[in-house]
Amino acid sequence: MASSINAITIGSLIQKDLKEAYFLPQKPSSCLKGYRFFNDKKYRIYDYPATPSSFRRLMSPFYHLPAAGDEIPVLMERKPESFLKQHWKQWLPAFPSAEVKSPDEGLQDDLPIVTRAALQSIPEDKHFVHPDILYELHLKSSILDIKAPSPRHMQESDISYPCMVKIDMSSGGRGNRLVKNEIELSATLRHIREVCGWTGKIVFQEFFPQVKEVPSFQFYLHKSGELFWVGTTSGGFSGFKWTDGLVDWDKQDYYEKLVLEDFTKPIKNYLQKRGYFGLVTFEVVITDHAKYLVDMNPRIGDDTTHLLLARYMALDFGLKHSAIFCYNKHNISARRLVAKANAINKKSEGIIIVLSVADADKGCESDLSIFAKTPEEVQTLFHNLSN
Repeated sequence: MASSINAITIGSLIQKDLKEAYFLPQKPSSCLKGYRFFNDKKYRIYDYPATPSSFRRLMSPFYHLPAAGDEIPVLMERKPESFLKQHWKQWLPAFPSAEVKSPDEGLQDDLPIVTRAALQSIPEDKHFVHPDILYELHLKSSILDIKAPSPRHMQESDISYPCMVKIDMSSGGRGNRLVKNEIELSATLRHIREVCGWTGKIVFQEFFPQVKEVPSFQFYLHKSGELFWVGTTSGGFSGFKWTDGLVDWDKQDYYEKLVLEDFTKPIKNYLQKRGYFGLVTFEVVITDHAKYLVDMNPRIGDDTTHLLLARYMALDFGLKHSAIFCYNKHNISARRLVAKANAINKKSEGIIIVLSVADADKGCESDLSIFAKTPEEVQTLFHNLSN
């Protein structure tokens, strides 16, 4: 296996704090009945309407495997297909294959489980951080406890428009709404509370119409207080749903310094006081005049794997531009899509990594990481695979 000092794995970061542990990448749902990690009594989240079971069980957790490493076993309900594992092994030779076990295997001993959220189906003492603390740290309202610039928050009885309405605990951007007047606010709140049955807190936040950029920043906070800077993506959105992330490796130092004093250090101090360690993602709205913290998630992020692969691709192969393409639909099978990506990689200077793929009713759906020397080449590779 080709080794590289730039091939940093999720497992190697975890192992600095936990010599032995498991990593469980599946996220909870409070809407998907019958799902293994269904939070219906404790740690409820707003994920209405529910994503298909295949997304929660396959697509979402799979894309953490290419950079998971073999230091910490990964717990999953389903293992990836052999053709997908072979694809990762062929194009990411410096990243060892992950050891995948079932959740039941991970519950048979006393080793902690690094989760992406608080899970009611996992015993409290199996969580790497107490689930009550994990849940509280994920609440949108907790951002106000961080000593960092943030948008003005309003009371429901005293709102100025336009206003961002944010459900305190949501998934996949479903909990974010923009309301422009009192009529829209009333209809929105009625839908959230009466139709969807949300009884938790709702946050009302100032809206910024003139936004230059909303980068997503990520670091690993060790128990010692040491920080490992994972990287920065410039996000792409469909409404308020995150869809893709662009990475320019030449701008990583700039982004890291941009938020160090006003955001990274206050977030680190806040999380350390609460006893949290692990990966952290936060988003900052950048306007012409100021910067504001709008989201903070103490968990392994949707773009963690891409950023770890981007470091390797940029520093080892000079492929400094990359992008994540999520929720893609193709009119061919999953196996054929991976074979097509392999064929394109053999003829190209860039590299397509199929992070996750699953057959659908028609064709397949995928999440992709694409690396090249220019942004234009990244888009060309995506076009060649998609057509």
